[in-house]
Amino acid sequence: MLGDGLIDLTKDRTLLRTLYAPPAGGFSIVEVPKLPFAVLDGDGPPVQAAIEPAVKALFTAIYPIRREARQRAGKSFVEAPLEILYWAQDMRDLAAGNREAWNWRVQITLPIWADADHLARSVSDMQAELQGAGPIRYDVTAEGRCVQTLHVGPPAGIPETLARLYDDFLPRMGLEPEGRYHEVYLDDWSRVASDRCKIILRQPLRSAQ
Repeated sequence: MLGDGLIDLTKDRTLLRTLYAPPAGGFSIVEVPKLPFAVLDGDGPPVQAAIEPAVKALFTAIYPIRREARQRAGKSFVEAPLEILYWAQDMRDLAAGNREAWNWRVQITLPIWADADHLARSVSDMQAELQGAGPIRYDVTAEGRCVQTLHVGPPAGIPETLARLYDDFLPRMGLEPEGRYHEVYLDDWSRVASDRCKIILRQPLRSAQ
């Protein structure tokens, strides 16, 4: 752990596997540490026409950082996956798939050496390719105790898993959702068939009141 509380996941492979390689089929409780992110907030319902440009802009903005990370790490370089946070006024709208009521944010974990100034320089370097993109900012988040599972298959099957999470698992364990539900996409959507896509479903928690 570093002095500022950030953890270098490239140096803690056990924690890296715990956070990003959960077993499929069941729910597990994990402790998610404080991590740095490049973040782009969405606008309106999370439809494909809105999310895809935001994802492209975020990857474009951090390209210089990714290039530097690859040079620093060499053969041990691990590319951070895309993550999207979702939230709604009523959490039942998530399980029901009522996307019109959702808010969203795309984010990617940054290397610990890439601070806010580093990200600002990266965005500035790529400004010509980012015309029209929303503000990309640096954020540090500590989600703490979370429940997660690995979903394998088309995203259309996710609401069924979320219904089991919110309606069965959490009440049975004396837990409640706390904070924004999010998905971690372990595959490139454009290269992997939908029935083989691996998506981590993660929800921060609190004890039931």
